[in-house]
Amino acid sequence: MDGARIAALVLAAGWLTGCGLWDARGQMQMMGQACTISGTVVADDAVPGPYVVAVFRAPMEEGAVPEPVDHVVSAGGGEWFFGLAPGRYQVLAFADPERDGQHEAGAPVYLANQGGMLDCPAGTRLGNMEIQIEGEGVAGHAIALPVMRGAGPDGSPISVGGVTAFGEVTTLDDPRFDDDVARGSQWRPVDFMLAGYAGIYFLEPYDPDRIPVLFVHGMNGSPRGFAELIDQLDRERYQPWLYYYPSGLPLQSIAAHLAQTLEEIELRYEVESLPVVAHSMGGLVAKGFLHERARRASPAHIPRMIALSTPWHGHAAAQSGVDRSPVVIPVWRDMVPGSEYQRRLFESELSGETELHLLFSFRRPDSGGRAGTDGVVTLATMLYPPIQELASSVYGVDTTHAGILTHPMALERVQMLLESGS
Repeated sequence: MDGARIAALVLAAGWLTGCGLWDARGQMQMMGQACTISGTVVADDAVPGPYVVAVFRAPMEEGAVPEPVDHVVSAGGGEWFFGLAPGRYQVLAFADPERDGQHEAGAPVYLANQGGMLDCPAGTRLGNMEIQIEGEGVAGHAIALPVMRGAGPDGSPISVGGVTAFGEVTTLDDPRFDDDVARGSQWRPVDFMLAGYAGIYFLEPYDPDRIPVLFVHGMNGSPRGFAELIDQLDRERYQPWLYYYPSGLPLQSIAAHLAQTLEEIELRYEVESLPVVAHSMGGLVAKGFLHERARRASPAHIPRMIALSTPWHGHAAAQSGVDRSPVVIPVWRDMVPGSEYQRRLFESELSGETELHLLFSFRRPDSGGRAGTDGVVTLATMLYPPIQELASSVYGVDTTHAGILTHPMALERVQMLLESGS
């Protein structure tokens, strides 16, 4: 399931050891040690949404009230997942038409697994938990969402949501966006997640009168790479939102995490339109995210996605890593040319509401590099024929792979695309 691997990478460490850093081998060995619970919400129109799916941990003492540990907000039903520390859990849902995250005592709730506790030891993946929101449900106890998401008694994380940023306001100078942190996230994704770095960040408090633009960085990158693009934004019209993720995770897990995180923020602020700008591998993440949205009935309109120098058919170096390295970082498998993740991206079309625009770079750096590349990826993968067939426009810039984030022609092109039909 989509969230299973991210759950394993994020949470396995907290209850197994108190050490601060693991090497790549140790972190990869942690995969598969988390508890993942996933399913769908099937909603009846007679019970208006949005809907909240909440997970509770069984108390240590018999007869005590279960402890809320995480939640997912769903606009109209669809898929959800929880990545959790091993334990016993109960999952339920309730309608939240007021969008205040509150559930009054005695109001109806709708149960997964007929309300029974779910045993979820390390390495367990419990899927297909369908929650039917229909009829009168059952009377539930009071729930207030702000108290969910936190740490266990020993300070260890107890859920993916507990270590995710949901619209935290910061600046591009934030030390979390430093180059060494971003580069290390490929080799130490567990540490990155446990530190609470992953999630969606704002550069100023939300303004309902300005359109959000979501920026998605590439491998070993961070939101700081978009500094000049952001500086060129018409800040009276747009506000930047920045997704930050560890580069070592499987791309499907990243796309699912982005979709689930963003949906809660969209609903919180009643966002109507949200264009997306992605660089390099971030384009693969963003396209997977768009497909995830279709399965979750996410509310905001995505008018266009602008992809900069994206390797749509992967990178040959990833195959070498998979074949030769004694430790295989999960993302490498997704970046192998023709990987299963890439194939899934082209199995279904983008929603007709979203225009895809491609920008590609074609200058080798002065230090050299192979012909037919921008110093990092090949023209063949940036201009992979199936993605060109989906694109509304294709535009080349005489610059390098990193240079496309600062080249005046690329900056001008992105601004023009954002403003066309926004």
